Amino acid sequence: MTLPLVQAAMDDLRVAHRDLLRVVDSLSDGDWARPVPYGDWTVKDLIAHCIGDMSPSGVGLILAGVLTPQFIADTGKTFDVRARNAAVVAERRDLAPEDMRQMLFRCHDAMHNAALKLSGEHLPVLAYTVPMGPDYDLHVEDWLWSGYHARQHADDIRRAVETDWQPETLTFLPEIKERFRLIYRYREGFLRTVYSVADEAWDEQSADPGWTYRDILAHVASNDLRMQTRLRAVLGEGDPAELATLTTTERNQVTVEERRGRTVPELVDELAGNRHETLRILSRLRTEHLNPQLLATLDILSEHESMHAGQLVPAGRARRWKGE
Repeated sequence: MTLPLVQAAMDDLRVAHRDLLRVVDSLSDGDWARPVPYGDWTVKDLIAHCIGDMSPSGVGLILAGVLTPQFIADTGKTFDVRARNAAVVAERRDLAPEDMRQMLFRCHDAMHNAALKLSGEHLPVLAYTVPMGPDYDLHVEDWLWSGYHARQHADDIRRAVETDWQPETLTFLPEIKERFRLIYRYREGFLRTVYSVADEAWDEQSADPGWTYRDILAHVASNDLRMQTRLRAVLGEGDPAELATLTTTERNQVTVEERRGRTVPELVDELAGNRHETLRILSRLRTEHLNPQLLATLDILSEHESMHAGQLVPAGRARRWKGE
């Protein structure tokens, strides 16, 4: 008998995957070559990423009996998903769109079939904690709720179709580039929680007094503006007086209230656009601009997103399904 948890997660994945397939089916031939804001991939590359490796993924590790808390901790310290993602995309660049569409249709079969084999004996493993970053933990069972990934990239494809954008070649100092692994990891972790939030939960009160879950997203979406002001000051640009108000609670509240009424896709669009502008400014920094305080601020930037990702977890579909 299929575990109720597995059935709920697979139902969510099926709905999200069906929506992604509809988005892909709506693409014109030219749309497949459109760049996806704000990285190096085209829509075709992104679809290749969505296909993944067509394996049972983490569920396979559970069934094989090799998943332990130590395995999770050790992998989290060293694993850089960017390399794996790039390899999967590269190996599919020569495939025809129609072939990729068929692969996308079947891409979750192995994971789905493996998940159906989970039973009560696996419940302790499903309850293992998965550290995602500062103040942000998930459980192994959250790996089953992978519908967030289809929702996230369906939005990315829509953004690519609606936006005329061309990739830029940005270069960074080694001291900055070495921080990108965690910056990327915590941003992807934040997006995971955003696209896991139940639709009806966004305007509910969060654990942060006075803020809804939508307000948390609005706050994070605008937060890169602070970093940009600091970086421009380092470059000798902007008004230094503006820095005096950047860390106040009042300033946080103002930026959130300015964004009240915006939809989740609109806020994610701002989130993505603001991060790209931050990267553009970072690419202008030279050795003489660097100091320990600036590098520490970059670390705080990514850790800040991890903290707020943790605040969104209670609004997730998995938690609400369990009644937590």
